[in-house]
Amino acid sequence: MEFRPTVVLTRVPRRMRRAITALIVLIAAALFIPIAAWAAPGDPPAPTVASVTAKLDALGRQTERLAEQYNKSRIDIAAAERAATAAQRQSASAAAKFHAARDQLRGLIAAQYEGGSFSSTGALLGSKDGQGYLDQLNTLNIRARQQTAVVAELTSVQAAADAAGSKASAAVRDAEAKRSAVTEQRLKVAGETQKYQALLSTLTAAQQAAYTTRQSATATQTASVTSVHAGNAAAQRAVDFALAQVGKPYVFAAAGPDAYDCSGLTMAAWAAGGVSLPHLASAQYDYGTHVSASQLQPGDLVFLYQPIDHVEIYIGNGMMVSAPQTGENVQIVSFANFAADFAGATRLA
Repeated sequence: MEFRPTVVLTRVPRRMRRAITALIVLIAAALFIPIAAWAAPGDPPAPTVASVTAKLDALGRQTERLAEQYNKSRIDIAAAERAATAAQRQSASAAAKFHAARDQLRGLIAAQYEGGSFSSTGALLGSKDGQGYLDQLNTLNIRARQQTAVVAELTSVQAAADAAGSKASAAVRDAEAKRSAVTEQRLKVAGETQKYQALLSTLTAAQQAAYTTRQSATATQTASVTSVHAGNAAAQRAVDFALAQVGKPYVFAAAGPDAYDCSGLTMAAWAAGGVSLPHLASAQYDYGTHVSASQLQPGDLVFLYQPIDHVEIYIGNGMMVSAPQTGENVQIVSFANFAADFAGATRLA
């Protein structure tokens, strides 16, 4: 596959962001009079390029973590619901067997009563001799023990099934509560992000120029991705799929086809390669064979941060496809810029 996109590197490591921002702010300070010079005494500090963009970077990172927590809550809910359904089926089956055994016991008792051998006295009166009496009495005792054992066992199974169902239902409620909490947090972060994005428009012309320069410093780095050759057909399909998504937006907890978060992109890419992955970066790390950074091949998944909450797909030549964070699109990034945050990699085929 021949693919020569411009590699957009808007999502740079925090250390590089701070260094670039500090340099640009110094330049801006030397060329322009800051807006704070006109601020009235007692007014809150005017926004600066450094303060606004640093806050946006932090909020984007926080949103990314929340997306992974939200994805985990969805997986937990699905698993709990499956467990609850299985427990309910087990409970229903145990209840049916219990009622059948109870009906059988009632029928046996009625037949014994009608036949005159309902009790040991009946057995005695209905027996022709002593041995016959003993035989009937023994039969009664055996049947009674069997039926008692059956009913006791089924009662125990029913109780265990009911307990399992209650536990599974509680797990569903717990997971749903966690998902609701994460969703609420996400909405708060989104509100904060909008507020700081609005602040960008209040910057002075000089600060706007400095912000534009900062964006250019992180967005105009380019690299040429020539032909991407994976080691096998499955990895090739995964890489080709990931490359085809470049330019689509990052959306919280999305898994395509029009938008993605990080683990949604890698899940969809490897689905094209014939491998089923969960929609969760930390869970995807447990699939395949772990490889070192020096062993990376096209198609390998690269995981970042501790604890793991971001994943990208390696495409060769030190480059990766990434669904980065809110406000950015799926893009090609350099592994070297994230080497300090490398948490591990896994090979799926």
